[in-house]
Amino acid sequence: MPHKRLKDLLPTPEKILESRTLKLFAPHLADPRLWHFNRHSLNKAVYIGVLSAFFPLPGQMLLALVGSLVFRANVPMALGLTWITNPLTTLPIFYASYYVGAKILDVPMVSLRLIGRMIADFSLWVLSNGPNPFITYRGAVSLTAFCIGLTLLAIITSIVCGLAFKAVWRYKTVISWQKRQQDPSDKPPET
Repeated sequence: MPHKRLKDLLPTPEKILESRTLKLFAPHLADPRLWHFNRHSLNKAVYIGVLSAFFPLPGQMLLALVGSLVFRANVPMALGLTWITNPLTTLPIFYASYYVGAKILDVPMVSLRLIGRMIADFSLWVLSNGPNPFITYRGAVSLTAFCIGLTLLAIITSIVCGLAFKAVWRYKTVISWQKRQQDPSDKPPET
């Protein structure tokens, strides 16, 4: 079964509850359905985790946790998938999002360097007392184009990943079932 390998890759409930922010949700996380490794719970977690990963907030994991609580999805899987956007993938994802939004709204495209500078300024603004990027880049960048592109890419990627997960799970299950059903007399002789 595919879930055996997933259990090894994902964090344990104890590891998740070590986080100071997530300890606030500890009473709600006592529901054992949130930790089950079945295809329904994991598939919902894929949709929630991938969708949450695209939000440009520092609270992506919190958003995935709330989504898991509301839809009774597997918590470790949803939280783990929020790391699709990480320091290496954020810039290309945000650039692609702005590109899609700019094409839809027919606004001029901005350079990759400007988007990287905006991400750095946004991080400084959120985490310390840096300049407000919404004021600094008001005329140079269309926030509407970025939000439309990011939302569209988040929804499409979430659906594609959820369907791909379902197909892979089904394929692995069928292969496993066929191996168990195989007649011992049909096996080739050992050499």
